[in-house]
Amino acid sequence: MRILIVNTFYYPNMQGGAEQSVKLLAENLVKSGHEVGVFCIDSKEPDGSIEEYNGVKIFRHDSGNFDLYGFSYNKKGLSKFQKVRQKLICYYNKKTLDCFDKFLKDFKPDVIHTNSTYGMSTLIWKTAYKNNIPVVHTIRDTAVISPVTYGHKVNNAVLKMHRIYVKYTSQFVSGVTSPSNYTLNTSLINNNFRNADVKKCIFNSIQINKEQLDKIISLKSNRNSDFYKFFFAGRLIEIKGIVHLIESFNELGMENTELHICGTGPLLDYVKKESEKNSRIIIHGKLDNAELSRVYDECDVAVVPSIWPEPFGRVVIEANLHALPAIVSDCGGMPEIISNTKAGTVYKNGNNSELVKVMRDYCNREKIKESFENIKNNIEIYSIEHQIESFEKVYQILINKVKKNEKI
Repeated sequence: MRILIVNTFYYPNMQGGAEQSVKLLAENLVKSGHEVGVFCIDSKEPDGSIEEYNGVKIFRHDSGNFDLYGFSYNKKGLSKFQKVRQKLICYYNKKTLDCFDKFLKDFKPDVIHTNSTYGMSTLIWKTAYKNNIPVVHTIRDTAVISPVTYGHKVNNAVLKMHRIYVKYTSQFVSGVTSPSNYTLNTSLINNNFRNADVKKCIFNSIQINKEQLDKIISLKSNRNSDFYKFFFAGRLIEIKGIVHLIESFNELGMENTELHICGTGPLLDYVKKESEKNSRIIIHGKLDNAELSRVYDECDVAVVPSIWPEPFGRVVIEANLHALPAIVSDCGGMPEIISNTKAGTVYKNGNNSELVKVMRDYCNREKIKESFENIKNNIEIYSIEHQIESFEKVYQILINKVKKNEKI
């Protein structure tokens, strides 16, 4: 198959879990024998670039009149008019739409797989439809149901207009998937994706090295120390629950524990101040994959305390892959992961006393070791091989429809 993957950012411009998932999918589709291109708009140069990395052809364009980096990361200097203007460009980015249309005629994909469309406009779905190319869209955020990030206020009239727009553009999507049933079901409100022939939950994935996993589990099974290291990885922002986690860890007050924090973000100064007050809070900053793996392996239990509905929660399965049971809040898709792997505990989001209790429960070697066998038996459900197989089936269903001369 000739597959075009669309995402706002692509490697090396990694923003979070969505970019990790898209890169893993693209490279493993290549390994499965497909020709894969990626269309993204994260170029800082107006002429863009054409690159290749691990067999994936990357067509990197700029974001047109949308200030991708400025509007995404530094809104403080923008006037209200500028903010409104930039937001409106997200709905109709003419330069990006023209570039995408031209690119489709050059690349001629059999199927298009869209992910984050932030800044480029979901009207690209209509562009694909006009070219009679089926689109599979994977929902990786809350953009389908809200124009603003979770926790931000939005005018009811603006929200209504946004949902009318998404309802209109999503009719041109042939198949829709999501990494959790929660995210899929909540995104189908308002009759979104009403013409999609496929509506399916396909989990995010990880590359599983069974030999390495067995080795890590064996090493951690032999740990007998009564000193416990809790682990957090993610952006240091309010909705990720970092304040809630630090407050709970301070309330835990056990001298035989440490909290290891990996990541950076707007609340980094707050985290630094807390670490100065409590030397058992260890800040690692933003790490590359090798460094992050080392910290995973040193720790005992992961905590994912998000106070917003995570569409999936990639850090949960990454933690399991390093033999860490995960304590997760009951937000979004994360409880589904714990239900599948049986390697962790779900607690009420934002509830400090409940989180303290669960963390205290895990200050017990036997409690931690209970998860090891479950991880070995159940982590395979999140393998990249299973995900590739699932997406290949979806792609083929939609391609076959086109081959039968049925208008998508």
